[in-house]
Amino acid sequence: MDIMDTARLNIKRRREIKGHRQQDMADKLSMSLRSYQSLESGETKLDIERLERIAEVLETNMEDLLRSEGYYIHQEVKEGGNGPGVNFGNDNTYHYGIDKDIIDRLLSAKDEEIHFLREELKSQKEENKYLREKIDQLMEMIGKKDV
Repeated sequence: MDIMDTARLNIKRRREIKGHRQQDMADKLSMSLRSYQSLESGETKLDIERLERIAEVLETNMEDLLRSEGYYIHQEVKEGGNGPGVNFGNDNTYHYGIDKDIIDRLLSAKDEEIHFLREELKSQKEENKYLREKIDQLMEMIGKKDV
């Protein structure tokens, strides 16, 4: 993996940790979503000026984006044989070495999001129940006027 591949992995990782979508990054960098996706995926060359601007948006420095810190997951799917005991029709290669702190923070953020969504759902159910009761009351009132 070359230094720009490392930078792209670090950019993606830091973007996700900060909770930014690719669209958010594209907006902050004044570029289209497709152009940003091409930079992050490696389809488009990542130059130093762009790397410097991305570092600013991610509130870090270029050196941190270029540094190979040894924690990432990378999967390559190649045409060909099967892995041991696996019959996918592909040769899957995995590289592990994830910093536990990052995984813990990501899981914690997801747990908080799930909790928030459950509370939101509960609130909406209560609101729906209240509105149904009000509709029933109005229907009763309308029904009494017709009689």
